[in-house]
Amino acid sequence: MIKKKINLGFVTATFMMAAVSLSGCADSNMRPQKNTVVNQEETETQEQILEEMTDSKESVPETKDFIEETTIEQMTIEETQSEYDAQEDKILEICEWEAYHIVDVELLTDNEIDQLFYAVEIPPQVQQRIMGCSYIENEDIALEELSYVRVLHIGFDGKAHIGELIVNNAISQDIVSIMKALYDAQYPIERMVLIEEYGGDDDKSMEANNTSAFNYRLISGTNKLSNHSFGRAIDINPLYNPYVRTASDGSIRCDPAGGAEYVDRTKDFLYKIDQNDLCYQLFIEHGFTWGGNWKTKKDYQHFEKVQNA
Repeated sequence: MIKKKINLGFVTATFMMAAVSLSGCADSNMRPQKNTVVNQEETETQEQILEEMTDSKESVPETKDFIEETTIEQMTIEETQSEYDAQEDKILEICEWEAYHIVDVELLTDNEIDQLFYAVEIPPQVQQRIMGCSYIENEDIALEELSYVRVLHIGFDGKAHIGELIVNNAISQDIVSIMKALYDAQYPIERMVLIEEYGGDDDKSMEANNTSAFNYRLISGTNKLSNHSFGRAIDINPLYNPYVRTASDGSIRCDPAGGAEYVDRTKDFLYKIDQNDLCYQLFIEHGFTWGGNWKTKKDYQHFEKVQNA
């Protein structure tokens, strides 16, 4: 409906003229005679005024509806913004929690869970944790070449835990993607904290079945830097997937020592990584190689992606 604008000045003037006319009719000589013909043009004008007034009244409900719709839209926008702010606050709070903290994922949306998988530059507080422990000043790898990764993983208790890793920038997104796929599949990883929790001691970390990545160190029994030193290697559930090699005297060496019962890979047991395992398949898809395929030694926990791979 087209909303018409009423000429209120004209209406007022018309009514004032009518009032003057009526007051002046006190003299009987000025009273209109019964047979007086009202000017046709004036009648049409009055009818138009009445029509406009009627249209104006009819437009009130439409105006009210418009105001109500606008108010509802504004309320919806404000509610959406409030929900977004609450979601952002929740994610920021979880991001402040320490690694291995249990997260009640039943209270989170899929989108919120996705936001808990990320890689960033190593924050100052994390730099303080690793300096002089897993990281020392060297000419091989700079802090700027490493990323801090945060993910969720399913622990052996069946609950979602916060995991943390330090890896090379070049593989950081690979690690985030792989860990998200493992999480979605409910793949169990017992612990995933920085090796600083074990004083930078790789043996202690493995005995605790801790999944870890960066550690500036030598390959066990050699003078050669490990690919862990460059953040290009990761060890998954190391207690159940030990490093095994044959010594010169023919004896078998197993690291960690507590993983000796898992040296025989023909046996079936939980948390074993082999070529049928999802963990193996995902890392291979992302261009990593597996220590379990090495010839002279076996490192069943170990995946790496070297620079020229």
